[in-house]
Amino acid sequence: MYRWRKRPPDAPQFRTEVLIHTQFPCRRTVLWRAVVFMALVSCTTQGPPVTVPEPRAGEIGLPPAAIPKFEPVMTIDEAVKQIKGNSPEIIKSVTTGSPEDITVSGDINGYRVVYDLQNALPQDGRGVLVAFSVEDPSRGEKRDDSFLWTPEEDNAGILLSMDDNFQDDWAAYFDFFDRHGAKITFFVQGEFCHFCLDARNRGHDIGYHTLRHLNLTKVSADVFRSETLGAIDDFRQAGIPLGSFAYPYGLSDPWMREALSPFFGLQRGYGALFRIYRGETINGYIVSTAIDNILFKEDGAFERALFLMLLTTKFMGKDHVAPFTTHDISDTANWGIKPARLEYLLKTARKFDLKFYLFSDFTKTGF
Repeated sequence: MYRWRKRPPDAPQFRTEVLIHTQFPCRRTVLWRAVVFMALVSCTTQGPPVTVPEPRAGEIGLPPAAIPKFEPVMTIDEAVKQIKGNSPEIIKSVTTGSPEDITVSGDINGYRVVYDLQNALPQDGRGVLVAFSVEDPSRGEKRDDSFLWTPEEDNAGILLSMDDNFQDDWAAYFDFFDRHGAKITFFVQGEFCHFCLDARNRGHDIGYHTLRHLNLTKVSADVFRSETLGAIDDFRQAGIPLGSFAYPYGLSDPWMREALSPFFGLQRGYGALFRIYRGETINGYIVSTAIDNILFKEDGAFERALFLMLLTTKFMGKDHVAPFTTHDISDTANWGIKPARLEYLLKTARKFDLKFYLFSDFTKTGF
C-alpha cells in the first residue's frame, strides 16, 4: 500500500515526496519505485520559478548612467539671434479671425515665438519694427526683444476682386490701377458686355456673379441653374473664359459647389473675417475678406486693419495669398471702397512687395 504525505510549508516549490509502504514486495512495487524516483529527479532539478519584481512608482528600470539627459540644441540667446535674423528655419503659423484676433507664432528647436504684429511700427523706407517674445516651455525661460523686419521678394500676394455691375465706375479707374501695378478680378453680374473685353485687354480678369444677384440658397433648382449658367455661353463665345464664380452675399451650400465645379475652376465666398491661404491650396472654393466702407466707420480703423492684414500676409512669406473683396469705388457707397482707402491698400501692398494675383492664376481655362 502507499500514501501521500503533505509537503511542509518551508519545502521547495514543486517538490513532491512519496512514501511507499509495503509488506509484500512484488514486481509492481519495483515499478512504482522507479516511477517515483524519476518524478523526484525531474521536480527537484527545476527549482522554483524565477520572477522579476515590478518597478515601484517613479522608477523607470534603468540605471542612472543609462538615463538620457536633455541637452538643448541651442541656448535662448542663440534662439533670439535666429529670430532677429528672421531665420528660414523658424516654422511660422498664423491664427486668423478679425484683425484684432490675428496671431503669428513660430517654433525653432523647441523654442516658441510669438510676434506682436498688432503693434508693429513702420520705419523709414520699407522696414517695420516687430516686437516678439521667445520662451523655452520646458524650463520656463522667456525673453522679449524686437528686430527690424524688411520684406524680401517672394510669391506672397493678394487676390483683389470687385463684385456686381459697376462697370462704368471700374473702367474709370483703369489708369489708376495701372499706376499702382494692380490687377483686379471683376465678378460681373448680368449678361455679357464690352467692359469684359476692355478689362481683359488691360490685364484684368472676369468672373461671374449670377444673372440677377439672387440669394441662391432660397431659390429652386431650375432658378439656380439659370442664374449661374444661363448666360455664360455668350461670355465664352466672346472670348471670356469665366473660370471663376462668386456667390451673391457669399452664401452657398455644399451641393451648389459640387454642381458648379465642372463649369468654374474656382468658386468664392465672402465674409468679414480675415483669411489667408497658401497658393498651392487655392483650389475649388475659397472665402474672401470683405473690405467695404460699411465695415470700417473711420479711415484710421480701415488703415490699421489693412496694414495688419497685409503685413501678416507678407510676414508669413513664401506663397501666402490673402483674398479681398469690395464692390463700387465710391466715397458714399456702403458696399464699396473709398478711392483714398483703395489707394492706401494698393500703396501698402506695393510697399510690402506683395504680388497682385488674378483668380485665373488659380483656375484651369477651357471648362
